[in-house]
Amino acid sequence: MDIKKQCWNYIMQSMILVLVVLNVLGHLVMRIWGLDIKSEMAASMVFVLVVEVTSALVWRWVALKHKEMLPSFFTGVSGFRFLGALVMLLIWYLAVGSEGMLTFIPVFFAYYIVSLMHHSIFFSIVSKRI
Repeated sequence: MDIKKQCWNYIMQSMILVLVVLNVLGHLVMRIWGLDIKSEMAASMVFVLVVEVTSALVWRWVALKHKEMLPSFFTGVSGFRFLGALVMLLIWYLAVGSEGMLTFIPVFFAYYIVSLMHHSIFFSIVSKRI
């Protein structure tokens, strides 16, 4: 299996999932319920893309150089994503206060869960091939 190609596939899937699928769903929600969640969507997109691209590049490096460390890598990515999400929530709270959190948390949670599912499904399939 070509690990570099799989890394590129993961990054492209992440970008399509976040920039197209979740963006379209967010715009549908805005249109149907009349909400203005553009800034919440933008912050969530940036967070997810940074985490996804970073984890893909680190995975490529670990898979190529230290294959025996892959189980530790997956645990580390989960912890990194969770801590990053907590930091993101804190930053958003400090920026907009408690009123802004009522719209941010559901939007961010949707992006977070989709990124978790994508990561889990992709790497469970790829790990069987390595």
